[in-house]
Amino acid sequence: MLRKRRIKPEQDAKEHVLSGKDKAFIEKQYINAFKGRGVFALEHMKPSTFVVEYRGVLSQSKYVDDIQGKYLFDFTWNGAHYCIDASKEDGSLGRLVNDDHKNPNCKVKTDVVEGKPHLCLFSLRDICPDEEITYNYGDSSWPWRSVCKLRK
Repeated sequence: MLRKRRIKPEQDAKEHVLSGKDKAFIEKQYINAFKGRGVFALEHMKPSTFVVEYRGVLSQSKYVDDIQGKYLFDFTWNGAHYCIDASKEDGSLGRLVNDDHKNPNCKVKTDVVEGKPHLCLFSLRDICPDEEITYNYGDSSWPWRSVCKLRK
């Protein structure tokens, strides 16, 4: 019996970037009025698993203005400033992954596919079915972080 070779997480990410499709083992769910929607695991994920791409319009610029104030991801790659604007509702799930600066279960890596940077989320630890997918948005003072402190 032939065993199927396990694909490396970086190769898995590249294949999903090229296909423009999300993984079958994640789904969006409505959480509540404060948090809105989020992305949840449908099955167990091991550490280092490729989870989802933060997909949107890539631009190289100093500043991009998002009218809604959401769904922008600024990053630096090869010494240049880039922004992914995922404000368009296109069915992709990466744009719906929420912030968790205390105990995220994923981290963002910049993967280069066909010469362009793509932001991909990989699991940091085991992720269980029905667990929300999260990552740390960074060190900015995001408004919901102070609201969360007030709610406790």
